[in-house]
Amino acid sequence: MHQGEWINRLTDEDYKTVAAEEMARSRKLCFQLNQTPPGDSNERQLLDQLFEGRLPSTSTILTPMQIDRAKTMTIGEHVFINHGLTCMSSGGITIEDNVMIGPEAALITANHDFQNLDVLQFKPIHIKKGAWIGARSIILPGVTVGEESVVASGAVVTKDVPAKTIVGGSPAKKIKMVD
Repeated sequence: MHQGEWINRLTDEDYKTVAAEEMARSRKLCFQLNQTPPGDSNERQLLDQLFEGRLPSTSTILTPMQIDRAKTMTIGEHVFINHGLTCMSSGGITIEDNVMIGPEAALITANHDFQNLDVLQFKPIHIKKGAWIGARSIILPGVTVGEESVVASGAVVTKDVPAKTIVGGSPAKKIKMVD
């Protein structure tokens, strides 16, 4: 959806129709998932509905969660996402194989114009193979987290993270390379 361009959420027809419908669909399914007891047989069926059958059987997402547009997300094999995930995913989110995401992480692909809150900009997030995202980390629009990198708990990631790098803090800075 308009990658990198500023759009007005009140006047952009794509946003008002396609995005609004998908947000309503995702919110309803997330609500149902969040009310489903852990391990209930309906849990996987609801996840399959949310991701339209694109969530690999080897990947796990614990509830509760809030995903505003599941259709714009791609999740690889052997991904584990702990409870409390928040995804504002209109800009697109790709999570490659063997990624682990800790509790209460946020993946945010949208940003507002600070002078006009109706104007939005979307940029994708890409989390590459084998990366770890710590608890309560925030990944902001346009960020790529490199292969086998680690984002420390509570980090606010505003810039790309190179492969095999550990980052932490707010804003996130390099701590060291992964051995």
